[in-house]
Amino acid sequence: MSTERNCLLDGKDGIEAAVVTRPNRAQTVAVGLLALGDVDEAKAWFRALTAELLIYAGNSWDAQYEKEPRQSAQRGPWEDYVNVIYCALLGRGEVEDVADTVHKRATEEFVDELENRDLAFRVDLVRSLSGYIVADPSLSDFVDTLEQRVDERGNDWDHDRYHAYAQTLRGLQTRSEPKVSAGIDALLTFHQTHLVGGSGVDAVDNAVALDATAMLALAHREGMAITVDHDAIPDALNDDEYYPVGNER
Repeated sequence: MSTERNCLLDGKDGIEAAVVTRPNRAQTVAVGLLALGDVDEAKAWFRALTAELLIYAGNSWDAQYEKEPRQSAQRGPWEDYVNVIYCALLGRGEVEDVADTVHKRATEEFVDELENRDLAFRVDLVRSLSGYIVADPSLSDFVDTLEQRVDERGNDWDHDRYHAYAQTLRGLQTRSEPKVSAGIDALLTFHQTHLVGGSGVDAVDNAVALDATAMLALAHREGMAITVDHDAIPDALNDDEYYPVGNER
């Protein structure tokens, strides 16, 4: 981790400059630092990544969708938009502003007319996740659609990931800590079943269940005093000093 961090910082004037050319590697560094307990520095990387990933995803959006013919719904920067929300949550940044930007993109009218829309489950995930944060009144519909599409067209990987998300978001929506905890547990099961030891999965991806970690951060932000004791959740997420319960703190 130190080698990767130093490589990204080499010749750069600070973290903001370091994340520009290698945002994916920089996110790995941020998550790794969090796992190692270097929370303050991890948050600095996450905050820099939040700003850069919004630009990065926006450029990808423009390339895919700004001009006709628009590309497939599956080609969009949807996972980048999920990651930018993660970075805002874990960096304790301007989460509402980030989610608002992401939500506007995910709910553009033309998106539902794109080719392969029924297979682009990440669109529905982005709508659901950002929709919860911005309090979109259509949130229940977004989550219903996510589950329905996955049931109709998804594989085991899709089912395990997206139904766990749906369970977590429904728990947040209804203010049910048991349901949120069950959803986070399901995300941890997804991580253990589908990611650990997988092809192309690096040491940090193996060690940290990022989906579950980000959802725990969101639950704490929403005032839920949930503790998850699991090797794939960084200890800092259970520490009220670093990720306090309640957004006002």
